[in-house]
Amino acid sequence: MSSTDESYSMTCSLPSSLEQTPISSLSAASSYSSLVNCDETSSIDHDQSSQQQQQQHFERKIKKNDIKSDTNMKLTNEYNNINKRSPHSTLLSRHVNRLCSILEDSVEIHGQGNFPALNIVPKDFLIELRRAFHVNHVDIRDIRLNGGAASYVLTNDKLFSYTDIDFVFRCDLSSESTWTQIKTTVCECLSQQIPSTSSQLSVSPIIIQAAYVKKIVRVINPSNNDSWALISLYNINGQNIELKFVDRLKRQFQFSVDSFQILLDPLMDYYERISKYQQSINKKQQYYHHDYRASKSNRYPNRYPVIPVECLYGSFDAALTHLNRRQIVTTSPEGIHGGGLLKYCLLLTRGYRPYDNGISSWQLEKLMCSRFFIDFIDVNEQEYKLVSYLSSHFSNDDSAKYRYLLQLSTIIERSTVCLMAHERNLTLTLISQLATEYYYRLCDEYNTYNVTTAEVTVPNSITIDVIYHNELDEWKSLYTPSKIPSQLQQEEN
Repeated sequence: MSSTDESYSMTCSLPSSLEQTPISSLSAASSYSSLVNCDETSSIDHDQSSQQQQQQHFERKIKKNDIKSDTNMKLTNEYNNINKRSPHSTLLSRHVNRLCSILEDSVEIHGQGNFPALNIVPKDFLIELRRAFHVNHVDIRDIRLNGGAASYVLTNDKLFSYTDIDFVFRCDLSSESTWTQIKTTVCECLSQQIPSTSSQLSVSPIIIQAAYVKKIVRVINPSNNDSWALISLYNINGQNIELKFVDRLKRQFQFSVDSFQILLDPLMDYYERISKYQQSINKKQQYYHHDYRASKSNRYPNRYPVIPVECLYGSFDAALTHLNRRQIVTTSPEGIHGGGLLKYCLLLTRGYRPYDNGISSWQLEKLMCSRFFIDFIDVNEQEYKLVSYLSSHFSNDDSAKYRYLLQLSTIIERSTVCLMAHERNLTLTLISQLATEYYYRLCDEYNTYNVTTAEVTVPNSITIDVIYHNELDEWKSLYTPSKIPSQLQQEEN
């Protein structure tokens, strides 16, 4: 019985164990599946959160890049606008070549009486002047090329021409002793340029000044706080070398096309280094008694320095555009001595045209004429100024003088509002008399004279010439006055 009970207990215990196994396995499986599902959901949630974080990170980066790009664009635009408005720039290689051609070509300075003509190379003369000023304790801040020669260096116009070579020396002219020392130094440097074949006697600066200096001007204007001086060296062809010493000058330009100043000190230093190098090579040649061949260590680098340019008009790019397009632009013409009237007519005869820069051409001409007649009230002063301007800017070109006088007469007749009728007629009569003189010169020299720019034909047998003015598109008849009785007597003889 016990055995059977034990077996029965065993048999009874087996099914219970067998019945419990699948339940435990199911519970374990369910727990495992729940764990797996939990891990999957947590991983999915983690992936989604990481993706969202990455998207947010990328969006932040894109926003930062956009902000950086916007700031960079603003900075570049501001930089470009600053460059467009900047009065400073530097010369390109082609500009430097033109500048060197001006400084290295010799210019004749003609003397009065028996004094010989001087062949002056501007770069050598400037180096000598700078060295002499330093020895004589004259403080020269810098040397600049100004005027038409500076515009010739920068322009793209192949037909552009200039007359004078203007050099500006910025210095202190507070004391008259400094100005006296400057005049003496310039005359001493000129005396050193006299050829050795001439008299070896020492010539005083006063005699040199009387022989080679065309004019000397000293201006002290307390109202405008101006203090400057000018020494002009005479050339018979009109290509004078003008040395302008400026301490203070309120207005240093008339129009935007002539407002450029090229700083020459870096180029002068370069020329001095080259001359020293050549002197050392010559000494070595003399020492070795044969040609000293330049090796790599002895070759001087033929690289020009960076040469800065300053535009006194304000914007270098704008002024350069006016120059290349032949546009006449200025600011406050009533502040220019003489109003810039003579220069304005000169630009018109050379093919320049007024550009509306906030002021129309007729308003510009009225302001210029008003200031001209304020500065030159008397007819004698007007005649002296006009004759000197013609001789300095046209040399012996009578045809250019004739065209210029016709243009000047037209501007004064249509734009003068500050004079009485008889005063204006006096000025117009003066201009017509000068034009008549050059007209008869042309008639004597040529049988038929054609003026290309003004379209004028002046035959000998016709006493009326018709001139077409492009400015107002009007026809104007100019009757040539009768000849002077002395000229008629000469023709009869």
